[in-house]
Amino acid sequence: MLIQATDGHINRGGEFEQRAAFVGTYSLPPGTVALAFTPTSIVVFGHEAGIAVPSGVTYQRLVHPSGLALIDVPSFDLYKGLIYAVGVFSDGSRHHYYDGTRVTDWYDGRARASFVVTAGTVSPQSKLTDLNVGGVSVIGAPVNWITSNSVTAANIATAVNSASSSPEYTAVSDGDTVFVIAATSGAAENGKPVTFTLTDGLGVSPASTSMMGGADVPGTYPPGLFARTIGSKMYSTSGPNMHFSGIQQPTRWNGVVGSGFIDMSSESSGSEELIALAKYQNYVAVFAESVVQIWFVDPDPTLNKIAQVLNNTGTVSPRSVTQFGDSDLFYLNESGLRSLRARDASNAAATTDIGVPVDDLVVEALQALGDDNRDEVIGLIEPRSGRFWLIIRGQIFVFSFFSGAKVSAWSRYLPGFDISHAVVFKKRVYVRSGNSIYAYGGIGSATVYDDTQAIAQLPYLDGGAPAKEKTLSGMDASARGTWQVSVALEPLRPDGVDVVGTIHDSTFTQATHPVEGKSTHISLIFKSVGLGPHKLGSAVIHYDGDADED
Repeated sequence: MLIQATDGHINRGGEFEQRAAFVGTYSLPPGTVALAFTPTSIVVFGHEAGIAVPSGVTYQRLVHPSGLALIDVPSFDLYKGLIYAVGVFSDGSRHHYYDGTRVTDWYDGRARASFVVTAGTVSPQSKLTDLNVGGVSVIGAPVNWITSNSVTAANIATAVNSASSSPEYTAVSDGDTVFVIAATSGAAENGKPVTFTLTDGLGVSPASTSMMGGADVPGTYPPGLFARTIGSKMYSTSGPNMHFSGIQQPTRWNGVVGSGFIDMSSESSGSEELIALAKYQNYVAVFAESVVQIWFVDPDPTLNKIAQVLNNTGTVSPRSVTQFGDSDLFYLNESGLRSLRARDASNAAATTDIGVPVDDLVVEALQALGDDNRDEVIGLIEPRSGRFWLIIRGQIFVFSFFSGAKVSAWSRYLPGFDISHAVVFKKRVYVRSGNSIYAYGGIGSATVYDDTQAIAQLPYLDGGAPAKEKTLSGMDASARGTWQVSVALEPLRPDGVDVVGTIHDSTFTQATHPVEGKSTHISLIFKSVGLGPHKLGSAVIHYDGDADED
């Protein structure tokens, strides 16, 4: 057991080893977003024509009906080897695409209004005191102008998304422009005035505006943000509804054999806004924020039926939902990582707290992420080792589980950059940060390592006598590569660490490495030095105790 395991993991032999390098593989031009794959290529998206991407990467263009800029692709899956994608555009509108062609059975008919932040100062402090839609305040607290107009616009959008109002509204920002969007489709919101209360020089343009563009188009549905291939159909969330396409017709969601939807809110409260869908054994798990429904689904919609409802658990991070092994479904809950698995031979689902060892760190990372960015969290399986990764921007929480070797351990990678998207392609993990794509371990036949410092810290050991002081005399370790060794002697002062030297490879066949110090509890800390690979198998602490214990 380790109390710190950073930039490394436990292998099948129970050894701690340094992680592989994140190798810069592709540099992308401006104008692309997201990351996906087909059977033959890594894929990025954009709205402009003629963007040239590096060899090994394919560009797929997603065109908005009005030519607006594509800002993200929050969900995609493959159907018959072609990409089914959900695109989000600069005004917050959503559209579905199959092989780059817009799926017209979906129509975003939500009314919206836009304004531009044009001016502001820190002293005196300019602020938006209130933002009002049709007489309803849609921000919970004033928003200060800080740094720039675009940063302030982003903060206004966050304030709208964090506030509760009736009716509800959401918002997105694009540069210094803010779009306020109705929660539901239809013309009812059209014409509602949007007004501002401004203080100390905050400028917006226009000075007042109104909601517009809301509509219901017969034969279409409001598009959701999540889509998944299950069986012979595409499935998608949309508010409380789980939609499914026609049989082998991923672009037809209405009026064809096999198509339809189920209102999950009629089965369980808390399902008013669905987040994600996933295969679970022979069922489909339908995730909302605070409830999970388990459904049996069939090509014939009349045979669909609910199997189970799990209350007080769920997720707001759709990309965190990941199948692990044959029977587990991992997902990020507000309190940490959880697993959906069969409770007994009945196959009834139950939740387990698989992430307990790292839950405090995960919750801390979530709090830093903010409520508005929970959808950035990504779960995946690293294919060469079978390890589960939970990516939260610049941190990767790694679960190593090898049942035959009785290994079940968590560690953490710090890649040195924030990750926005990640995919598994041809048995390798690719991650995107800005306009760079990195391959974990490189793309060659041999795994690439760098000089990333792996850190392993042993627990504070007491030798079975926690009240007795021990006098350290030395240590030995089974290792590969060069490691700096430190000793910590005060559990209440974790920063009180003394470097005691450097070892290279195993010391058991050499003289014992000298270590001096006195304490009732002793912890050793190992930090890899130089280019990897590095591995740490075991460590022994030599100390002098009572005469009958030496």
